[in-house]
Formats: sequence, C-alpha cells, structure tokens
Amino acid sequence: MKEPKRANRQKKQRKKVVTLLLISLTILVIGSWYWFSQKDPVPVISAELLPEISDASDQRISKRAQEVADANYFTLQINPEAVFENGRSRGSIEIVNPGTNVYPIAVDIMLADTKEVIYSSGAIYPNQLVESVYLKRPLEKGEYPATATVNIYDPETKEKQGITEAEITILINN
Repeated sequence: MKEPKRANRQKKQRKKVVTLLLISLTILVIGSWYWFSQKDPVPVISAELLPEISDASDQRISKRAQEVADANYFTLQINPEAVFENGRSRGSIEIVNPGTNVYPIAVDIMLADTKEVIYSSGAIYPNQLVESVYLKRPLEKGEYPATATVNIYDPETKEKQGITEAEITILINN
C-alpha cells in the first residue's frame, strides 16, 4: 500500500515541478519579449539645440540646429595659382573669406622647399577678400610650390581656433 501512495506523491511532485518550470519559462519569455521589444526611440537633443521656451516645435529645433551648424561651418576660397608679372610686382592671389563664415582668418603663404613665409595677410573678416598683394621678397621667374596656412580665429576672443592648409603654386612670369 505504501508503494502506490509513494508513486502518486512522486507523480504529483513531478507535475508541480514541471508546472513551476513552465510558469517560470513563460514569465521569462514574456519578460524577455517586453525587455527587448522595439520601443519608440526618444530623441536626444544637445543642450546647444534646446530652444529658450519649453513648447518648441520640430521646426524651431531644426532651425536652431541649422544655426548651430552654420556657426561651426567654415569655408575658404583661395585661387590655387597666384600669378605675378615679375617678382617685384603686385600679383593676383584671390583669398576670400565668404560671408557665410563667422570666423576671421589670417593667411600665411610659405614656399614648400624652404618653408620661408613670403606673404602674410593679416586679419580677413567674413565677407572680405584679398585680390592682389606684394610678396615679402622678390622671387625669380618660375613656378614655386607653396602652402597657404589659414589660421582661424574666434570672432569675439580673437584666440586661434584652428588651422587648415591649402597647396598653391606661385607663378612668376618674368
């Protein structure tokens, strides 16, 4: 008599264990699905882009984002060939700091072989250009590879913010 009771108890115990395992597995599957399910992404907005008032629309945020991007965008226009009639004459160099920039620049041109600076522009503010210049020292007739180093400055503090370079050629015709 003890054997059938014991067998029944073991069956009941197995059923309980199997039932608990199934319930645990079901909870685990549902929990995993909930945890890893696709949620709507929450947009993260940089503090620089936050508008002054709390009821901003997407258009205002987009407009402000474009303003921040424009303020950090820098373009330079420089003719890749500076042409001089002779080594002592004024020559066309064409350096433009477009009005779309907010940064003043200063350009130094140095010869590639000697690293000698043969021209320094001084400050060129946005919407200004340099069309023709004299070199610091006369050069003989020929073609001179050079580097234009563009120093970019903060418009308020006048501190240097960065440097970029452009390869140019100086042509002396006579």
